[in-house]
Amino acid sequence: MPGGSRLSEVERLYVELQRKISAEWSRQLDRLLSGSQAAILSKLDAAGPQRISALADRLSVTPGAVTSLCDKLIAGGYAFRTRDDDDRRVVYLEITDRGREVLRQYRDEVKRVVEEAFAGLPEEETEHLARIFRHILSNLEKPKE
Repeated sequence: MPGGSRLSEVERLYVELQRKISAEWSRQLDRLLSGSQAAILSKLDAAGPQRISALADRLSVTPGAVTSLCDKLIAGGYAFRTRDDDDRRVVYLEITDRGREVLRQYRDEVKRVVEEAFAGLPEEETEHLARIFRHILSNLEKPKE
């Protein structure tokens, strides 16, 4: 394990980096969609129509919170509700073409912000950083004893 003072510096730098990137993302991206709205549209785009409960599980929030987000997406013309043909009580959310377009804009903006943040970082250092992130994620995904 790295030395305590070095690990403290890494922690401090991580918190500062996360704060600055989050602020930049909010500044640039919130004009398009919130992060949660983008996550919903991304899921709909990748997997097709989804039940509210499945979206709530994906976001780790209550179905009520997702319903509020979905209402905003519907009001913006980014999604619409449909009912199951076999069980009319079951409601699905689907993405619209307008939703796909705003999601594309959102992803383009995320890419631009990330590229700006990593500008000037040599390719080998970027790959090294990716290896470090994968290692840390692996550590966090290990079952706790």
